[in-house]
Amino acid sequence: HLEELVADRTQELSSINEQLRKEITEREQAEEIARQHQEKLAHVARINTVGEMASGLAHEINQPLAAIATYTQGCLHRLRKADDDPQKLGPILEQIIVQAQRAATIVQHLRNFVTKGKPHREPTDITQVVRRAVSLVRGEILSNEIKLDILQDATLPPVNADAIQVEQVILNLLRNAIDALSEVKEGVEGDRKELKIMLDCCKNQEISITISDTGPGFSDDTRDKLSSPFFSTKPEGMGLGLAISTTIIEDHGGRLSHEVNDAGGATFRFTLPANGRRSERHAQA
Repeated sequence: HLEELVADRTQELSSINEQLRKEITEREQAEEIARQHQEKLAHVARINTVGEMASGLAHEINQPLAAIATYTQGCLHRLRKADDDPQKLGPILEQIIVQAQRAATIVQHLRNFVTKGKPHREPTDITQVVRRAVSLVRGEILSNEIKLDILQDATLPPVNADAIQVEQVILNLLRNAIDALSEVKEGVEGDRKELKIMLDCCKNQEISITISDTGPGFSDDTRDKLSSPFFSTKPEGMGLGLAISTTIIEDHGGRLSHEVNDAGGATFRFTLPANGRRSERHAQA
């Protein structure tokens, strides 16, 4: 009788273990599907962002191309002068190379930004990520006559992050700020177009990135919906930017928050764990 009870109990435990294995496998498969879906959404959002920035990017690429044309015309002019020393062409040709490399860098950066690939985290200089994002919207900043300030601690530790994903977040926040500032009419008393980026190392070994603008801000009703998928204040917007940004930052073990400034405008802030500090999300995994 005892042997039968043991056999029955063993069979019962075996069935429970098999059910648990099945549930774990199904959960892992569901998480993998969700992760792949999130990667696809982020990729679509990056492509959409580049499309929206077309005019500003054209300006950035056109600048080195225009410089190349000017330097080339100078070379031709000197070559037509028979009495001119050909050695004088050296510095001009060097400038042509510099400008060509500048244009190539912009194109390569765009290619890296929109390329679909698996996330890859490594020790990353957040300052360089911010500056790369700024380089993509510099044309829009100039055309809207926005004053940009970048403030940072003298020494910031690297963050363990996927540089492209974090750049996507920064770019989204910058473009939201630029769109808000484009509504401000310069010259009206009290109105100013200012965009400020602050990088500092706060407590708990976290890096804090703050993007603040002097635009019109947003209402309480809008604030509650900002991170909701498919909600957008722009008629042509996809409504995915902040939702994807929030997911990216939380997946990195950080937090993304937003608030209306007392003096007007809005502030978005996100944190990332400094390299070497395990995030709570991954420590609990």
